[in-house]
Amino acid sequence: MNRKLTPLVAAFGLVMLTQMPVAAEIQTFRPAVAEFTAAHPSPERRLDGHVWYPTLAEGEEGLLRASAVWRDVTAHLDARIAPGVFPVVLISHGMYGNSLNQAWLAKRLAAEGIISIMPNHPGTTSFGRDPEQARQLWLRATDLSVSFDTLLSDPRVADHMDPTRVAAVGHSLGGYTVMAAAGARHDVAHFNQSCVNAAERADCNALEMWKVGHSPDDLDMLQSDRSDPRIRTVIPLDLGGAQTFDPASLGAIDMPVLVLGSGRQDMLDQDVESRALAKALPADLVTHEEIAQAGHFDFMGLCVEGGYDILKQEEPGDEIVCLKGMTERAARHQQIFDLIMVHLKNTGVLKNG
Repeated sequence: MNRKLTPLVAAFGLVMLTQMPVAAEIQTFRPAVAEFTAAHPSPERRLDGHVWYPTLAEGEEGLLRASAVWRDVTAHLDARIAPGVFPVVLISHGMYGNSLNQAWLAKRLAAEGIISIMPNHPGTTSFGRDPEQARQLWLRATDLSVSFDTLLSDPRVADHMDPTRVAAVGHSLGGYTVMAAAGARHDVAHFNQSCVNAAERADCNALEMWKVGHSPDDLDMLQSDRSDPRIRTVIPLDLGGAQTFDPASLGAIDMPVLVLGSGRQDMLDQDVESRALAKALPADLVTHEEIAQAGHFDFMGLCVEGGYDILKQEEPGDEIVCLKGMTERAARHQQIFDLIMVHLKNTGVLKNG
């Protein structure tokens, strides 16, 4: 039965509505970003990166990065964070990547009321290729924890992060990183055996190049537990390095895992990587989605028109990062984002409005 509201009742209802607390996740936010640095327990390791967060700032976004190859990255630079307490996503870049590779994702998450912390992993960044630091592969997961700890004491965002709602997302070698942060343990003997007849496999090649696990002094550190108990779910994006893990440690993972793979298989063998990882994880905790048209680099940013040709001419071989890197990649981004958002809601990291 429809009832006509009297002016007094209508006014009272409006007052009550405006005074009711609104969940952070259903507000309208704009994306903001700031730089951070962190002191690492390893004195030779200096961490820096970006933190993305929701803001109510108005006006035009500023330019964070311009590139001849990549689409400009824009946001509200160093803006005041919006009122509220927000979930946190730790994001790990891939081999020779950087903290801007998944800026497209962090920007969208910020607009949904999510804080993203994105460190540059020393030794494996685009402009910081250092085999000695890369050899210390075990420190990648620790980088995530140290960055989180640092921002939990950073007055710009500290009071706005909910340490009980934390996820970790990682692309390629970043997928290895977030799985280690979830409790997967590196197993040198198992990995070496998997490489016996596959020396040209990307992961075998990279770890051999960096001499990972060659030194007896490194073994205990490499195979140690690098998990962070604050993380409640992880999302590897076309991970590289599934064969590095002790199968028993994967079977003991006790949190939900969303495994996203690339259907085009233009870089990594899914049978060795994402499919193998999904099979090794507890069946009741894993969700495996293989995005049919996605390639390995579709989890990175958008390229500009002509970016492919620039790389083909100036960095032959690297042009693959811009293959189908514009309109088609934008469509893949929407698929990836939608899958991640559903997973964050299903796991309670993001509250349903």
